[in-house]
Amino acid sequence: MTISEAMHLTLHAHPDSPPDHPDMALEVWLDRWTDGRAELSYHLHAPTGGIVLPKSTPAKRTDDLWKTTCFELFVDTADGYREYNFAPSAAWAAYAFDGYRSGMRELDLEHPPEITTDDLGDELIVDAVIDLAGEVRFGLSAVIEESSGTRSYWALCHPDGPPDFHAEACFAATLPPIEEA
Repeated sequence: MTISEAMHLTLHAHPDSPPDHPDMALEVWLDRWTDGRAELSYHLHAPTGGIVLPKSTPAKRTDDLWKTTCFELFVDTADGYREYNFAPSAAWAAYAFDGYRSGMRELDLEHPPEITTDDLGDELIVDAVIDLAGEVRFGLSAVIEESSGTRSYWALCHPDGPPDFHAEACFAATLPPIEEA
């Protein structure tokens, strides 16, 4: 399996919900393989002792992951969009939408996401491997909850108004098609 060229993207905190830690930063590397899978590697740069991290669990579909620290991917499709949630605990969720916040339903996946987490003390790395074939327009986002109760909302791009990862403006990147060797 050959890896296509990796993308490196920086997420930004919503201006109305900054983190307590002034130097917190969030970067994502996205690698895609010719077999149609992709690895998203979220790197949260901050002292992890101040971040609320859900307890590790067996990898399973779980709703409401966005209520605490969670990393997300939104993918535009011909008939709406998809939302994937990846928790540092290894829990995950996947939904399909017909349109903006409408027609939400569980997305059936042939292969559930493979999630691994590495807590380095000053950096949290959450890797998720999912099926992601074809050319896709997408958005990356995250909710980071700190021990103080502060929640910051991170995305490639934010629309005007309150944080809203479902907004059209958040689908700010395009993953090109895989070039076969």
